[in-house]
This record gives sequence, structure tokens and C-alpha cells, in this order.
Amino acid sequence: MGKSSKKALKRRHHTVPRLLLRRFADGEQTMRVPLDGGERRPVGVADVTVRRDFYSIRDENGQLDDTVEDLLSDLENAAAKIIRQIVDGLWPLPIEERAVMAEWIAAQHARIPAARAANNEIADHLGKMLIAIGGKPEIRRRLEADAKEPVSDEKVEALWQELTDFDGYYTEVSVNEHMTLMARSMKTAYEVFMARAWGLIKFERRTLLLPDHPVTLMRGEDIPSFRGVGIGNAAAILVPIDRRVAIMMASSRHGDFVVRTHTKLAKELNQRFADNARKELFHHPDDNPLDGVELHPVRDREIVISQPPEAFMMADGPSDVFKRVMSDVPEPPPGALPPRFDGR
Repeated sequence: MGKSSKKALKRRHHTVPRLLLRRFADGEQTMRVPLDGGERRPVGVADVTVRRDFYSIRDENGQLDDTVEDLLSDLENAAAKIIRQIVDGLWPLPIEERAVMAEWIAAQHARIPAARAANNEIADHLGKMLIAIGGKPEIRRRLEADAKEPVSDEKVEALWQELTDFDGYYTEVSVNEHMTLMARSMKTAYEVFMARAWGLIKFERRTLLLPDHPVTLMRGEDIPSFRGVGIGNAAAILVPIDRRVAIMMASSRHGDFVVRTHTKLAKELNQRFADNARKELFHHPDDNPLDGVELHPVRDREIVISQPPEAFMMADGPSDVFKRVMSDVPEPPPGALPPRFDGR
């Protein structure tokens, strides 16, 4: 019998690329530092930050498609060559190499589990807010839109009780839509990164940590603690690319530069990398970059929301005053909102 020509799917997806993990490894072994208090021990690069089908979309027939994983692998191969050149002394980067690295770092910023978790947390909260504000009248309207007979009060009440048990369920965005959001995020991040000034941080003896979420944003002194920090308003963006090398993206007012390194800087960088980790950190088995670094617990939430959906509960629907206030809010201009993505 002849062999099947169908390509085997890639099912084990690294959320931190292997090319980066190997830069913090002795061959194929890296030291894993779990934040849950577990044992620190060497592990195989092939077996860490792996999630099954994390980037696999569903095609029009409902079948898994690993095209995104292939595209990420192609980008990683291109970036691996440039990282070797940077470690060997290439700096500043020529424009073509800079563009590849900007795209690769944009992918690291967008592909992480934290980005997916944040999208899910926002979708879950907004969906429950709409239920709370719409009340039973909105539930009735939606039921009647698909019903061929009158909808009873009992059915509306039962569904209202089920949907307002907000602790009883959690809404997640489809992987297809996540991939669409990831592509948009990468495009924006690429443009921001290319506009910033790039600095090279290269240590001779000190070594660095690699967090499971490698792109680290530094809060500026002028940004209050209650405001979020993103790639647009970050004072600097830090990315470790080797056990002794990191890239810093600073304000575009500066040209590309080289950072003077010292022991205090290494400790500060490693503390920032540790703070940016969600579940685990990695370092070369021969290194001790954890000296003086304080580890925080596992981070299981990405979005801080001050008011739960229960605070907006309107069982009888929004009041006339609420409707009048909302009707005074101008409609967003055409193109301001992203088009609806019909994920499968």
C-alpha cells in the first residue's frame, strides 16, 4: 500500500519558541523554576511551555488546521539566524534584520497564553454585563426571535436564573477568533517596535532569566499605578534573547544604542523578568540568575475589573433614564470597531 500524502498535524505547540529556550539551555536541557513552589530541576526543552493544539484553527469543514504553527516556525527560523548574529557582535541591526526581529518579538508578545487569557476574561465579563443590564426583557426578545410560539414567563425566568449564576460558567472566545486577534496584535506591535529605538544589553559574566512570557513592559515613572501599561506607553520594552543578551526598546527620540552593563542592572532585569512570568521561569543549568530575585506566586488573572456584573443587575431591563443616557452617546464612526469574525 502507498503512503498517505496527507501531512501529519503538529499538535504540541510551544508558547515560548524552542529557539529561545535553547539559548537558556545546556544542549537540550534547561533549568525550570516553577512559581507554585515546586522543585527547580532541569527539563527537556522539547517538553516545556507545550500546549496541545494551542494555535490550531478549525477550517470550513471543522477540521484542525496547523497553518499558524507553520507560519510561526518559519518566522522563528528566520529570527534564529539573526539572534546568532547579534550574540556574535552584530549591532545595530540593518533594516531588514531589524524588521524580522520586530516581527518575531511581536509574535512573542501576541502568542502568549496571557494574551488569550485576557481576551477570554474580557469576553466573559462583557457577556455577563450585557445579560445583567438587558435583564429579562432582553432574554425574552432573544428567545422570541427564534421561537415559533409564545415564550412563557416560566421559561424566561428559568433562563434568567441560569444566566445570572455568573460563577457557574465561563465564556471563552474561539481559537479562530483568538488567531485573528493575535494577527491584529502582531501588526500593531510590529509598527510600534519598528518606531522605537533599540538598545543592546550584553553581559560578559552575568546571566539572565527567561520568563514564560518573554516580552516585558516597564512602567514609566509618570504612569500612575491604576493605569495599565501597554506597548504604546511603556517606558521601555525588554526581551531576553540569550542567557547573556537582551534587547531594550526605548523612546523613539533616541537612536539605537548599547547599554552599559553591571551587576546591579543584571539583578534589576532578572527581577523584572521574574515579575513578568505567569507560571515558570527558565535559566541555563550552570547559571544562578535568581540570586537576589524575589519570586511571586502563579498569576491566574490578567484583567483587574473593579465592578462585577452583579453590580449592574437590572432584572426588569434598563430604566428609561438609562436608555436616554445611552442614546446620547454618539455612535462610533465607520471602521472604528473591528468586523465580526465568524469563528468556527
